[in-house]
Amino acid sequence: MNGLITIQIINMEEAIDILKHSEVVLMKKIKGLQDGKPKWAASEKLRQLRYAIDVLEAHNSLDELESENADELLVDIFTQNPPKYNA
Repeated sequence: MNGLITIQIINMEEAIDILKHSEVVLMKKIKGLQDGKPKWAASEKLRQLRYAIDVLEAHNSLDELESENADELLVDIFTQNPPKYNA
């Protein structure tokens, strides 16, 4: 079981690294945009991206004892701050 948790942590760290890289790329894109709807839409995506990074980092920081309750914690986080969907 410990090996499985280690693999999950490594995969979670890789996912966080990818999201952080996406955050940097999006920030550079926003910096080059003029004010207007495209910039505002990109800024909203950046906020959602940062929220996802925060959630994954919080989940990743749970120790093994709390890993059993991790799903409940994530449900609570998403219930309190539901993600916004653009239709």
